[in-house]
Amino acid sequence: GSGSMKITVIGNKTEFGKIAALATQTQTTKSPLQKELSSIGIFVAKMTGIISVIILVTHVLKNMGGSMSLFQTFTEGFIFSVSVAIAAVPEGLPTTITVALAIGASVLSKKNAIVKKLSSVETLGTVSTICSDKTGTLTKNQMTVQTLVMADGKKVEFTGVGYDPNVGTIVSLPEDTHGLLRMADIAYYCNEAHLKKGPNGYTVLGDPTEAALLTMAEKIYTSESDDSSSYTKGSIFPFDSERKMMSVIVSDDHHNYVFAKGSPDNILDKCSHYYDGTSSVPITPSILKNIRSDYDDMAGDALRVLALAYKPVDSDISDIAAAESNLIFMGLVGMIDPPRSDVKAAIATCKTAGIRTIVITGDYGITASVIAEQLGIVESNNHHIITGDELEQISDQKLSGLLSSGKSIIFARSLPAQKMRIVEALQKNGEIVAMTGDGVNDAPALKRADIGVAMGITGTEVSKEAATLILLDDSFSTIVSAVAEGRRIYDNLKKFVLYTLSSNVGELIVVFVSIIAGIPLILTAILILVINLGTDILPAIALGVDPADPGLMKRAPRNTKERVLNKKFITRLFTIGSVIGVVVIGVFMYDLFASGWQWGTEVSDDILRHGQTMAFVSLVVIQLVNSFSAKSNLPITIKQIFNNAYHIAAVSSSLVLVLLLIYIPAMNRFMQTVPLVLNDWIVVAITSLIPIIIFETIKYIQQKKQSL
Repeated sequence: GSGSMKITVIGNKTEFGKIAALATQTQTTKSPLQKELSSIGIFVAKMTGIISVIILVTHVLKNMGGSMSLFQTFTEGFIFSVSVAIAAVPEGLPTTITVALAIGASVLSKKNAIVKKLSSVETLGTVSTICSDKTGTLTKNQMTVQTLVMADGKKVEFTGVGYDPNVGTIVSLPEDTHGLLRMADIAYYCNEAHLKKGPNGYTVLGDPTEAALLTMAEKIYTSESDDSSSYTKGSIFPFDSERKMMSVIVSDDHHNYVFAKGSPDNILDKCSHYYDGTSSVPITPSILKNIRSDYDDMAGDALRVLALAYKPVDSDISDIAAAESNLIFMGLVGMIDPPRSDVKAAIATCKTAGIRTIVITGDYGITASVIAEQLGIVESNNHHIITGDELEQISDQKLSGLLSSGKSIIFARSLPAQKMRIVEALQKNGEIVAMTGDGVNDAPALKRADIGVAMGITGTEVSKEAATLILLDDSFSTIVSAVAEGRRIYDNLKKFVLYTLSSNVGELIVVFVSIIAGIPLILTAILILVINLGTDILPAIALGVDPADPGLMKRAPRNTKERVLNKKFITRLFTIGSVIGVVVIGVFMYDLFASGWQWGTEVSDDILRHGQTMAFVSLVVIQLVNSFSAKSNLPITIKQIFNNAYHIAAVSSSLVLVLLLIYIPAMNRFMQTVPLVLNDWIVVAITSLIPIIIFETIKYIQQKKQSL
């Protein structure tokens, strides 16, 4: 388009400035992932702090009055407490989560969705309501004029699709083409798009709606080439979302005219006359009723309808109110914007996944309603249409009630500023909202929504800046794919949190028991760090890219108030950790006794190092085997074991690392480990199977109970 600007204010006093201020002042809420991580951090900190204090106090009380001074006793107890803290704190968890989210963002980018905040990747999985625009998101945004209804009721049909004026024909051309040519002139000159002919056909520079009008006008001019007119543009009053119309002053050698196009309701409000086929006559209530009936019929055929009007003037006009008054109504133009082929299936997926879809559009309610019915968003005669004007009369409390009633709602003729009210009302009802938008005025609503979705093709830079998700293809189905990816990531988050924390609980029990029971230290601090940062982290990351569960989008959105660390989850991780800890302690004690050590005597360095190596290797192998059990809440299957090549590679790499640590002499000296022989590995192999047999048996019993 084109425009001119008269600067009257600058900075935050401009309309852009007000929008920027509103977007800045709009508070963004913490993502569910941020809340989860905070909850996990608090849980681990409390658990570690309490146990460390207990160990410190127990050690000091146990050794008071001995050969060591109080300071030495306290120092030794403090070191033990630090060892426990090292065992309890999952050092690799933040890295694992970051990598998993980054991989998820990479997957989404390949599906035409760009995520600007990593935490938003997981938030997508909690979305319970998607507020979507119609044009370009649910539909192709490829307009083609199909029907033209003149003010006197004559109907003209157009065939062909696309923007090539040479494709298709005009059906039922009226005998008197004066009115038809006038409508073509209005469509052509009250327009700021351009059709460009290239080697691959016609392309559009500008808005698709205006391009469709240009194509229609060119078809009419081609059929009536001798009568086409040529005008020079003067003042232009661009379309805006409040007036819902555009007008331009044009002139030829003899006359000046106002040409106007826009929403039929708004254009008709500005019209005092209509063209009856021969001249302009005053609009009567009966004529107005007929026009509105034609409008409804066209909208009922899923056509996007625009009205065309004009009036002669003495000269160019700079006052918009004077230009857009007492117009002569010329007729209605109906254009089809077909639904995207993939959206209907995406809507069906949303329904099975318990996700509600609400259409918010600037289009006429009936048009939006027909498209929504075709796509399965609403059922015929079982939904409510609320216009922007009606929304202004509804209180926030009543709006929240309407949105929580369960009845399908379409918001039509909506202003961008009204989107934020809808978002806030839904959020007050406990919904997690994804809101689409493309305009500058959409920025506050996009920022306020839990997931702001900007259009990558038609969206403004302001909307993209405010959004957390950008659709490269502007398609609704891409949002649904992103939601599915978010759910997959959350499921995997639970897997590696369970795996990591249960492993740490196992380590904690091993260290805690060795300190409290007075037996030789089973694991040194450096061995624990190697486990947490070396052998644990790769399988945890691999669990983060596990394939999606087949029933992922057949369950309702999870309750965001429900934490990962709920009672059931904590019970499970402590059960797993306890079994791991007991088995590792058993391996250590067995090795010490098998090597000739007796309870209550000093243990030699060689026997201790061999026992610690056995405990270290057993713990690592048990945890790696347990990572397969962590892949599912149900008994693991052979298919699930091998469905993630990254996980197999991660487990193999961790095993190789263990072998390097115990068989390379330099690593032996640094880590205080010793090489193991075949009999040692047989003990490790047998004991590593004990925990997973227990875990899978428990899952099998629980599954049987639930099926009864």
